[in-house]
Amino acid sequence: LLESKGHSVTDLGDLSGFQFQEIRDPETGIKDFDLWIDLSNDLSRKLGAILDRESFPLLLGGDCSMLVGIFSTFAQRDTEVGLIFLDGHADFHSQETSASGDPADMELAILTGRGPEKITRIAGKYPLLKDEDVVVYGIRAWDQIAESNIRVYDKKRMAENGIKGAVEEGLENLTRRNLPSWLHFDVDVLDPEFMPVMFPEPGGLTFEETREFLSFVRASGRIIGMSIACYHPKLDIDGSAGVRLVTLISNVLSSHS
Repeated sequence: LLESKGHSVTDLGDLSGFQFQEIRDPETGIKDFDLWIDLSNDLSRKLGAILDRESFPLLLGGDCSMLVGIFSTFAQRDTEVGLIFLDGHADFHSQETSASGDPADMELAILTGRGPEKITRIAGKYPLLKDEDVVVYGIRAWDQIAESNIRVYDKKRMAENGIKGAVEEGLENLTRRNLPSWLHFDVDVLDPEFMPVMFPEPGGLTFEETREFLSFVRASGRIIGMSIACYHPKLDIDGSAGVRLVTLISNVLSSHS
């Protein structure tokens, strides 16, 4: 789809060999902790190669724990980058408050310096992200994020402000500081009526609302790369949600190229 819209696309393939066993680390209580670190380091190297080519990275991931590897890349390059985080969940649990111990329960807390030093200091920079360099949108599950200084526009606040108003207000500080930003899109921000996901939260966005949000963010001119997480083809029985998803992404990325 991207090529049909005139983009030059290079597929650098998958990161292979990472089979999560869901074994809790005895020290931290986090599942597959060492594997998460290895995966983050490998992803960081691959993303660094993409950035060296001065290309726009589009990363497709199993879950949001990929963000640690992404921001390790920028830390190693001594590049200040903000995060626009669109998700149904805040992913801000600690290893104590996460019932599952899953990395994708807590990656935003890890990114902002909350958690075991072995991963919060993975790239020699602490924290990988400051609270004020993150804007969160679309959540219905807050996951302890209210205890932070992160700016949050949950689904209710987005509806009150209007999508355009929420984007403009949320990005104002990042724009004023000329901070380039990474856009992260967890597809469970969509209502489960439209997007079957592993951990559905009712009251999510429609495809049209999501397209509107992503288009406004893209039009800000601040986005230097994008990641998409948590699409599960086995749950999308007839593939229709996946078709709508890839059409949405290709349209958004092509409207402000």
